[in-house]
Amino acid sequence: MKFLIFSLSCGGGHDAAANAAAAALRDAGAEAAVYDCYAVIRPSLSKAVCGFYVWLVKHLPWLFGIFYNASYNIPRLNGKTFVYDINKFEAERLARFIQKENPDAILTSHIFSAQQLTHLKKNGKITQWIGGIITDYDVQPFWNDTEMDMIFTPTESLSERYEKFGVNGARLVTTGIPVDPSISPEKDIAKAKREAGLEENRRHVLVAGGSMGAGKMHSTVENLLKTLDENVQIIAVCGNNLKLKRKFMRMNVPESRLKVEGFVKPLCRLMRACDVVISKPGGLSTTEAFELKRPLVVVHPIHGVESHNARFLRENGVALCPKTDDEVSKAVSEILSNPEITEKMMAAREKCIPSGASRTIADTVIREAKKNADIV
Repeated sequence: MKFLIFSLSCGGGHDAAANAAAAALRDAGAEAAVYDCYAVIRPSLSKAVCGFYVWLVKHLPWLFGIFYNASYNIPRLNGKTFVYDINKFEAERLARFIQKENPDAILTSHIFSAQQLTHLKKNGKITQWIGGIITDYDVQPFWNDTEMDMIFTPTESLSERYEKFGVNGARLVTTGIPVDPSISPEKDIAKAKREAGLEENRRHVLVAGGSMGAGKMHSTVENLLKTLDENVQIIAVCGNNLKLKRKFMRMNVPESRLKVEGFVKPLCRLMRACDVVISKPGGLSTTEAFELKRPLVVVHPIHGVESHNARFLRENGVALCPKTDDEVSKAVSEILSNPEITEKMMAAREKCIPSGASRTIADTVIREAKKNADIV
């Protein structure tokens, strides 16, 4: 069977979820390919939209938060928002691409392509089964514009909230957020450290700012260096933020205390080896930490989507969410000295967050595609 998965390359999370689902489909013996929905239509459109998003999040995150939160209250005309109307204008080009590829079913990890697919199926341009993947621990705007055959949600409580938001409850299936199916925890932490090129006899704290190296990573790391024991090595992953990486390098701190990395792929290799993970609360990065059973401290959320994620994580006890650098250092110190804190996090996660989402989604999509083929 053949599957198309659409994403939009704004940040790393949507692409990571799409690629995780594709990997699980391939593991199940299917053919699966991931495409940027705007790049398929017009490459310059993808570059412009994603470039503006990255600039806005890095330089004016407070403004992005205002736009994001306001998007829940956008007036609706004939049941749809103007964002849906914008996305349907170029959807015909996407239809031609889909008709050429002729997949058995289609998935999307981004709301824009979900709106496009909804428009195309409503107007008879495509007949394939279509499914959406939610990539955050909160209700994302505009999904009530869509009419997907199925939407995969991170938790049962979120499925209920999406139904109240106006998404058809029969289409909501709780699976968790998909991460690479090869990601699994390592019980032997010394082995994980060796495989990641780290010293077995040291404690390690990973500080990651996502693909953009966003947030106030530098001040957080500075504070950790002042407060943590000399035996603790901090690994700062700057993503594509070369300016931040150079700033760390100019600190002239011995590598035994601070190891500076740029874009690391796969990051899970380092996550698995570290005793504590400090990360922005993106849906994918947090879920990877959950799958790896690593204690998680979330910091510097982008206003809007990530601050909503942080609230969910805090309220459900699945991560620590300190607000200041001093509180971050205190939280890390407590985790390193008290294993019970990690045990409580793990127990809380098992109660509310499903594991193995990518394989569950792959199995479901294959089954639904076969059913749809019989109907069509």
